[in-house]
Amino acid sequence: MTTRICYRIAFLTGIGLLFIGLRFLISPVKAEFDYGIFTNTNEDYSFHYIKGIRDLFSGILLLLLVLTKERKALGITLLSATVVPFGDFMIVMGKNGSDWQHAIAHLVAIAICMITGPLLLLQKTKKSSSDKQVSFNLIRSAADGGPTVAECDLLPGAKTPWHYHTLFSEKFEILDGELEVGKAGKRYQLKSGDEIVILANETHLFYNRSESVCRIRTTIDPGNIPFEQASLILLGLAKDGFTNRNGIPKKLSDLALFIYLNNSKMTGIMKIAELFLSLVAKIAINTGRLKVLEDAYCKPARQIIS
Repeated sequence: MTTRICYRIAFLTGIGLLFIGLRFLISPVKAEFDYGIFTNTNEDYSFHYIKGIRDLFSGILLLLLVLTKERKALGITLLSATVVPFGDFMIVMGKNGSDWQHAIAHLVAIAICMITGPLLLLQKTKKSSSDKQVSFNLIRSAADGGPTVAECDLLPGAKTPWHYHTLFSEKFEILDGELEVGKAGKRYQLKSGDEIVILANETHLFYNRSESVCRIRTTIDPGNIPFEQASLILLGLAKDGFTNRNGIPKKLSDLALFIYLNNSKMTGIMKIAELFLSLVAKIAINTGRLKVLEDAYCKPARQIIS
C-alpha cells in the first residue's frame, strides 16, 4: 500500500513538472512570477526556456520510472532530486526575504522528495515469479504429429495485451483457479471446468486477476514447435529468476524472442512496439541469444519445470 501511494505521488509530481515546464516555455513571465522571483530580461527568455526544458525532462523521467515500476531507481531519483527544490527555495528566499507565499511550493517539493524517496527505497520487493512454484508440462509435442498440448500455471497478475496468432488456434481449459479471457473485444470470467476456443487471427488476451495460481491446459492446433520452445524458455527464465513478478522476461531481447517464437501479433498502437521487438528478436537470433536459451531450457523438449 505504501509503495502504491508513493507511486501515485511521484506520478502526480511528474505531471506537475510537465505543466510547470510547458508553462516556462509558453508563458515565461507568469511562470517566473509563480516561481517567486522577477528579473528584467529585456524580453530575452533563454534561461526561462532552459528551466522549462529541465522541468520537462524531470517530469518525463518520473513518469517513465513510475510506469515501468522501477521502485529503487525512482526512490534514488526523488531523494537525489531534493537539491533542486531546496535550491529553488534558497533562491526565492534570498531574493525576496520572507516571501513564504511563493516559497511554500518549494517546501512541498522538498517534502515530497525527502519523504517519498526513502519510503520507496525502504520498501521490500514483492516476491517475483521465481519465488513461487512455477510448473510447465508439455503433454504432447507437435514433433509427435497433431496439436501441441501443454499444462502450465499462470501466476497472480499474469496477463497479456490484446494480440492474435496467424499460424494456429488455441483452446484454453481451466483446470484450477480463475482466469479472465478476452475474445474479439469481449471478456469472459472462466472458472475451473470452463474452456474457450480462440481461432487463428482472432484477437484475445488473458489476465489472472485472482490472488491464486490458475492452472490451464492449452491446445495449439496445428501443433507448433516454436510455441513450445517459447513456453519452455519463459518458464525456464522464471525458474532462474529472470522474469518479473508478472512472469515477463526482464531482458528486452528475451521478451522479443518469446513474442517472436509465440507468433504473437499486436493490435492498435502496439503494432509499433511489435515492429521494434521483431527487430530486437532478429538481432538476438543473429547474435546467438536464442541458441543459448534453447540449449538451457529446450533440451530435452519434453520436461517439467517446477
